[in-house]
This record gives sequence, C-alpha cells and structure tokens, in this order.
Amino acid sequence: MEFETILLDKKDRIATITFNRPDKMNAASPAVFSDLDAALTDIEQDDDIRVVILTGKGEAFSAGADVGKFEFDKIIKGIEFIENVTRPFMHLEYLPKPVIAAVNGYAYGFGTGITLACDVVIASDKAKFSTREVNWGQIPIETLLRGTEILGKRTIAYMALTGATFTAEEAKAVGLVNKVVPHDQLMEEVMKIAEGMKKGAPLAQKMIKKVLNRKCREDWDWTVAMMPTLFASEDVAEARAAFMEKRKPEFKGR
Repeated sequence: MEFETILLDKKDRIATITFNRPDKMNAASPAVFSDLDAALTDIEQDDDIRVVILTGKGEAFSAGADVGKFEFDKIIKGIEFIENVTRPFMHLEYLPKPVIAAVNGYAYGFGTGITLACDVVIASDKAKFSTREVNWGQIPIETLLRGTEILGKRTIAYMALTGATFTAEEAKAVGLVNKVVPHDQLMEEVMKIAEGMKKGAPLAQKMIKKVLNRKCREDWDWTVAMMPTLFASEDVAEARAAFMEKRKPEFKGR
C-alpha cells in the first residue's frame, strides 16, 4: 500500500512503518494519524506479519504536531480531531503483534507520546524526548494517560508542565526507553530484537498486550468527553495564530 505521509515496508514477516515527512521533521498532521491507522489495519489483516517497527525518516522520529494543519473553531472539529488522534494510539496497543519504536532522532510531543503506545522502545544516542504542548495552550493527553502509568506522576508532571527536553539516556533512566544504542547501530539492534520476537508464540504475545493495555478503552472514552472543550478555548486559537505568524503566543487563560 502507498500512503501520503508514511512508508510501509514488509519483509521476512516484519513490517516497518516510517514517518515520511522529513522536510517537516515528521511532524504529525491529520493525514499522518489517518495513514498510520490505515497502515496498522493493513498489518493487522496480514497474517504473515509478526512484528512491527515504527521509525522516522531523516533527523527526526517525529518532532511534534504540525500545528498549522489543525482547526478547532467548532466543538465538532475538536471531537473529530481527538478521535483521529486517539485511533492509531489505541490501534498500536490493541494490535495483536509486538510493536518496536526505533527512535532515530527528535521525538517531541506526538513523537514522545506515540512511543508510550509501543511495546518496546529502542533509541539512538542522538534521540531527544519532550512534551511541549503546554507552550501551545494544549495538553499531551495521550502522553499524560500513558505516562502516569509508565513513567510515574512526578516524571510526567515535570515533562508536561515544563516542556523539558530529555536525552536518550535520561529517557532510559525514567523508563521511557528500554535501551540506548549508537545512532549507526539503531536499526541493526531493532532488527535483532524483531527477529527474536517473530519466533515467539503469537497467541501469548496477543494476550500479553491485552493484559498490559486493558485500560485503553476507558481512557479513550474519558479523553473524547474532555478534550474538545480545551480545543475550543481562546488560548488554543491564539497558539495557532502565533504559530502561523511565527511569534510567541500570549495566553489569557480562557
């Protein structure tokens, strides 16, 4: 299959999804969310595929959201947005096949959040992680939900409230990353892990993922109910205008 914003390659029972917007640092747009979900559907229906690798083309894994591509002037648009965003997160978690994130560079905002939905995270020593949504009047809802459980309240609070950047080693220290490897050895190491995973028992792998991700549906329902109100705020409108005008936003808390 061909997609607008990602590449999908299948070889030797391993599927590799590559974010393919290097000129935009692989920033997430509505098309990225839709393409990722469609690729996961294709993989889910392909019985020959046993393991999935998620990575980025160029210098970034994904450097956040392409703010200029989103519009929230109506509540319904906020609802459509959060549904579009949440779908691939949940798909990664409910996919009955292991998913490895190969973080090759900048993983900001969406880039950090999507790794939390993957089963294993291997990072290049050049990788950097950050949640910067607060600087644009928004909250990293998917990251907060998963990060609280995976990283702990103190760590995710610090990341979300300050927008601080973590190196690959710092991310490993707080549990965001499983292993850090030299940049030029990243895909070699990831393929080694994938080769081992594809020999595992499929039903057992499926059940492991079900146990680990059992709260996803409850979290999704709560997210859809809450987030559109924030998207309709004046602060979010100001953040989008500031992004388009290449200036710092001036928030008023309404």
